[in-house]
Amino acid sequence: MLAPLDTAMDVVRDERSEVAAERDAFAALADRIADCPVRSPQTAPDHDAGATVTGVGVSSVGPAADADPSERLRRAYRETVMSVDHYDAVYDESLFEHAATELGADLATALRGGVPLSPGFKSTLHDAVTDARAEREWFLERLRTEVESLTDARAALGDVVDTVPRDGSPPSATIDELRRRCDDVGRERQEVLRTQFRSAPDGLYEYLYRDQPWTHPVLNVVAMLVADLDGLRGIDDAGRFG
Repeated sequence: MLAPLDTAMDVVRDERSEVAAERDAFAALADRIADCPVRSPQTAPDHDAGATVTGVGVSSVGPAADADPSERLRRAYRETVMSVDHYDAVYDESLFEHAATELGADLATALRGGVPLSPGFKSTLHDAVTDARAEREWFLERLRTEVESLTDARAALGDVVDTVPRDGSPPSATIDELRRRCDDVGRERQEVLRTQFRSAPDGLYEYLYRDQPWTHPVLNVVAMLVADLDGLRGIDDAGRFG
């Protein structure tokens, strides 16, 4: 009866672990970018190919970096963001595909090379990476809210399940009382759903529970329990509980 709640808690727990790993990876990448030394813009050499990013000038951190300063950034991206355990399973994207989604097409193109690591480019890139980390932090807060809601519902509905007999004997609490408890859980869950939707109407539950036969685990269990209680009410009305 409570299986959807247990499954949902496992799903959210796994999602939190992955998102936390990504948050930490972007934080590490931001630190790596911050450690990259640059010089003030000078006269730029001609580049036959490459991308332009607003604020990009010329910098130098040595001859090798002058040849392709983006290689240091690409290596940092691979060693942080792309090194999380679930990267291949969840994303399975090239560095440039992933960077385009997370940082924007211009910065992803710039990482291909041909764009010097100027102070402007470094600042723009660092800000984009910091924003990606902040997005994970914000999402983790939404997942924390979901875990709390699931935990509270699991406890309340578990008490109802424990009270409903499975052997045809009358429940220890009145059916009306058990129904009221279910209704309370349903109302509380609806409030959580409204709050999450106001925060971001982005299909959070469709995303989290996309592999499940239900989208709203708490309401699913409430509906099943209410149906059981209605069945017990019919038995009670027939006088089978004595």
